[in-house]
Amino acid sequence: MTSVVYTLEGSTATLTLDAPENRNAINQALLQGISEGLDRASADDSVRSIVLTHTGSVFCAGADLKDHSLNDTEGGTPTTGASTANAVIRELLTCPKPIIAAVHGHVRAGGMGFVAACDFVVAGPQSTFGLTEVRIGVVAAMIAPVVLARLGDRTAAGWLLRARTITPDEALSAGFISHAITDTDGSVDGTVEEILTDLRKAAPAALEASKMLVNRHVLELMDTREQDMVELSQRFFGGDDAKAGMTAFLNKQHPPWVLDA
Repeated sequence: MTSVVYTLEGSTATLTLDAPENRNAINQALLQGISEGLDRASADDSVRSIVLTHTGSVFCAGADLKDHSLNDTEGGTPTTGASTANAVIRELLTCPKPIIAAVHGHVRAGGMGFVAACDFVVAGPQSTFGLTEVRIGVVAAMIAPVVLARLGDRTAAGWLLRARTITPDEALSAGFISHAITDTDGSVDGTVEEILTDLRKAAPAALEASKMLVNRHVLELMDTREQDMVELSQRFFGGDDAKAGMTAFLNKQHPPWVLDA
């Protein structure tokens, strides 16, 4: 069974993260599915826009802690897992078609990188956001360039260091998402369709060039910091704190550093 379902309706390609039993956690199958879907949509001249959405109550829970290929090291050298995740974020940013994230549920950790890399983010009333890495002893290094590009320094510090749950309204105020839908002011799907209607009126080449204008800065940052971020991510994922934090998380326990006061 595939982790990402590709559908085409009119001029819109939809990539649906479809591993709800695993909370759409990031593993090699999910990364491959997103990458293949983006390649397919990019190569299809009939596609004007892409929607990235999900099944289940979780858009993406972050890294699949059971998929060791994402965090293993070989002789202290980063392996392909972190680089693959980073490559998918880059594909989202450089895809010639505008991408809309339609978020109906929770987004955590590495999933925040996917959302930040989309051109529009429409979040429903049941959605929440969070950069929770520090609570399991790791650092959000790989997604830092794209996430920090969407936030001011003070907001980024609050999100990264406190690792608390962020509401759609807070995410909207911070500029992390573009639309926060309440129970009374429409729907995620309706707002997505409004955006798609506008995009259908634009020349495809002009859309692509305009998207690159917006994303140029974060792509340049990724180019200059990628190796540093890979090494930082691998160092923490391979450390003692990460081992203790991941074990505690999987066993639904507190890690050893948690204090009462």
